[in-house]
Amino acid sequence: MSKQNIFKASTILLVLFVASRVLGFVREQVIAALLGTTLQSDAFVVAATIPFTLSTIIGVSAGNALLPMYTGRLQDASRVYLASTVLFVVGALVTLLTVLGLIFTPQVLDLLAPGFTGEARRTALLCTQIMLPSTVFLTLGFLAKAVLNAHREFTVPAVAPVLQNIVFIALIIPLGGFMGPGLAWCTLAGALVFYLYNLPAMGRFGIPWRPLLDTTDPDVRRVLIMSIPVIITALASRGFVFVDRWFGSHLVEGSIAALNFANRIRELPYGLFVAVVSSVLFPALAAAAERQDMQLLRDRTALGLRLVALITYPSATLMLVLAVPVVRLLFERGAFDTTATIATASALSFYAFSVAAMSASSVLTYTFLSLRDALMPLWVGLAGLSVNIFLDYLLVDRMGHAGLALGNTIGSFVTAILFMFLLSSRLNGFDWRGQGIDQLKIIVATIIFSIILWLVGKYTGLFNENISPWGQLLGMTLAVGTAGAAYLLTLIFLNVKEIIMMKQKFIK
Repeated sequence: MSKQNIFKASTILLVLFVASRVLGFVREQVIAALLGTTLQSDAFVVAATIPFTLSTIIGVSAGNALLPMYTGRLQDASRVYLASTVLFVVGALVTLLTVLGLIFTPQVLDLLAPGFTGEARRTALLCTQIMLPSTVFLTLGFLAKAVLNAHREFTVPAVAPVLQNIVFIALIIPLGGFMGPGLAWCTLAGALVFYLYNLPAMGRFGIPWRPLLDTTDPDVRRVLIMSIPVIITALASRGFVFVDRWFGSHLVEGSIAALNFANRIRELPYGLFVAVVSSVLFPALAAAAERQDMQLLRDRTALGLRLVALITYPSATLMLVLAVPVVRLLFERGAFDTTATIATASALSFYAFSVAAMSASSVLTYTFLSLRDALMPLWVGLAGLSVNIFLDYLLVDRMGHAGLALGNTIGSFVTAILFMFLLSSRLNGFDWRGQGIDQLKIIVATIIFSIILWLVGKYTGLFNENISPWGQLLGMTLAVGTAGAAYLLTLIFLNVKEIIMMKQKFIK
């Protein structure tokens, strides 16, 4: 897959991912307006943690393990049996876990949020039981995405979360009055649509909704075996969610919700841009590894690191410099008051630093998985999670929920640094000098971006808590627009490859 095709596919995906993330943020804004950072909000967030995190860990991990194997058999008719067998075996395992979760919901909840008592625990129990079946639909949807991406079908899997959010928002009208449990039903309906929308496209590539099983296929066994360390790796990278919920349940009311809303903002650049790059890049990396073209694999990895840096460096700066204005603009309405804004912004300020580290780790994880090495990301992820847990324990009493955000950020940097160190030994000849020069150029442009962002933000009154909603929107637009223009001009002046390529294509 050429650079031009990667950019083209990324552009199409970007439009759909933007739509999905915009609708996702509308969903979060509705939740914030209805529940604020209250006991109800804490209960809903904890309940949603189980299906969303488990489906992401299992579904995305199994999909990542399947994609390289499936890509190697695209011209073989047996690929249909490989995909179908993996889908239904993983689906059956997740269904079993879901049933066990429904039976032992009180025990699972007490393990995840031991600090919950009374109404908080009752609400969380009910919401968990309603949302648990969505784990199956979301997991199967993620597996379908991996198969479709192997066929270079990126549009359908990108539309699925758009429809998921539309269904959720539409059902808010009749169900929102039921507070947390009502939102739980909206979540379940959206998850069902997320899976079902992929089925017609799967059928076009010969993979029916009914099972076509071949458990004797050695690649099925390889995918399942490879999925185990990949799942543990994903658990390590997403483990901070469970850790934050555990520590947060012992803090003051609203701490978990504040961390959750801050994390939603942090994940925005990832969902809008890094996930787009990764979705297009992973099949290209897998194809290069399949052909044993190590030079192409090095080039694609370097390209991925540059692309995510171009987006995440200024995004992290924006979240740090304008933390309070960003939270105020996105969430402060209804039950989400000034106190909630300050609590969320304090977490966001510490989370901001981790955006670049998490994104770089994402690209490098895909490089190792393309080489069918699932163990290295596992050990690296566990090391980062261990640092995260240790620092959370040290910081939570002194800094509250902000300490949990800081612990996660430091753990993310440990993970990224370890990945880069190990990449040198796995991809001999990687151009670290060229990569370092490119990264330095982006850092210089980001520094200019941050200075202009702060100056324009101060001039437009963004730091004034009494600024009107229209004033917030206008000030944010001017600050980000002016700083963004300066950022692009600096990148062009410094001759950053990808920006020059985009400029040439735009001028044409």
